[in-house]
Amino acid sequence: MELNELKRRRLALISRMPRNSVAILSSANKNYRTKDVENPYRQNSDFLYITGLSEPNLINLIFKENEKINSILFRDNASEYEMVWDGTRIDNDTVQKMYDFTEVHRYNDYKDKILDFIKNKDSLFIESGLNNELDSFIQEQISNSGKNNRKNFSFPNQIIALHSLTQNLRLIKSKYEIKLIKDAAKVSIKAHKEAMKKSKPGMYEYELDAEIKYIFNKNNMHYAYMSIVGSGNNACTLHYVKNESLLKDKDLVLIDAAAENHGYASDITRTFPVNGKFTKEQAEIYDIVLRSQEKAIEFIKPGVTWDEVHKVTVSEISKGLIELNLLTDKYEDVIKNESYKDFFMHKTGHWLGLDVHDVGEYENILFKPGMVITVEPGIYINYLNNNVDEKWKGIGIRIEDDVLVTENGSEVITLDLPKSRHEIESLCNQ
Repeated sequence: MELNELKRRRLALISRMPRNSVAILSSANKNYRTKDVENPYRQNSDFLYITGLSEPNLINLIFKENEKINSILFRDNASEYEMVWDGTRIDNDTVQKMYDFTEVHRYNDYKDKILDFIKNKDSLFIESGLNNELDSFIQEQISNSGKNNRKNFSFPNQIIALHSLTQNLRLIKSKYEIKLIKDAAKVSIKAHKEAMKKSKPGMYEYELDAEIKYIFNKNNMHYAYMSIVGSGNNACTLHYVKNESLLKDKDLVLIDAAAENHGYASDITRTFPVNGKFTKEQAEIYDIVLRSQEKAIEFIKPGVTWDEVHKVTVSEISKGLIELNLLTDKYEDVIKNESYKDFFMHKTGHWLGLDVHDVGEYENILFKPGMVITVEPGIYINYLNNNVDEKWKGIGIRIEDDVLVTENGSEVITLDLPKSRHEIESLCNQ
């Protein structure tokens, strides 16, 4: 990670902290698949954001003293045993220089040293649940603070959740962050295009998933989340991840899959016909979803809220469903009674960044330049829906793009991935 970017983030964090306060950040623990078999390591997003380091067993303290930002790291050099099993890693001296830490101490020394860094501070920012041992230590110090007889020592009297600072900090992406997201999106677009071209009846969902994974791996990226490859009625299950069914002729397949680039996620969904040709009913539903998405994207600009974007999406989907007699009430009643939720039951989108569902509030937040969001309306007509004609059942369609809020409007980061019916059919039949 660029050093100037790290310095910018730390300065921004400090500027949001009250005077005489300190923040403690913990790395994520290793995650085990079974027994001693590890899953790929994924750093806690806040820790990665502030430190740039992606490894376990780290603690970082940040505070301002005498107009200087102090960033203290607790980390161990690799032991001979670790080097045999896990390979070498850069030493603490190099880490200190590369990532601009004020001091680097042995990890096991944090209990002896941490009190000296946080003593006589008014406020402590920390996120519980990441490091149980650290949580217990801090709780013990709080419990014993009244009994502490050390001269000139007082424990911070205010304990505040760290995410109250970081979630707003991370909402606005820098040029560096936007580039990482855009690069992830480029690889994701390649993967989706390849899946469209390879799709045919008789394949299995996991085969398309494999094509996507191959593109990610080939470009040194990882899944940003468990991919969804849902054909037929599976597309009507919002978080379908089994990816095991046969692709059938005249069915649609919904693919929600995207790459992660140095921690930064993209997020794309496309829906296309297995055999390369939409049926009449599929086309009619698809056009409603596409129209609603395009209207929502057109509406995005600084000063707009999530609620306003969602209302645009709901309005277009409701009108379309009424036109097809899938909803029989008047438009005003559909909106009032929220009967559209039988077909469109989720929100229009979410924040995107270091987490695919990135941090940040949604209520009463005005869009600002540098925010990155997804726009992903959908219509899902499950076989279990007994209020519709058989011809509609099993149609599940979602279209999702990544959108950057700009000074004057928005930029669709994933614009290069086809989404009109004509473009999709053309690509599927290559």
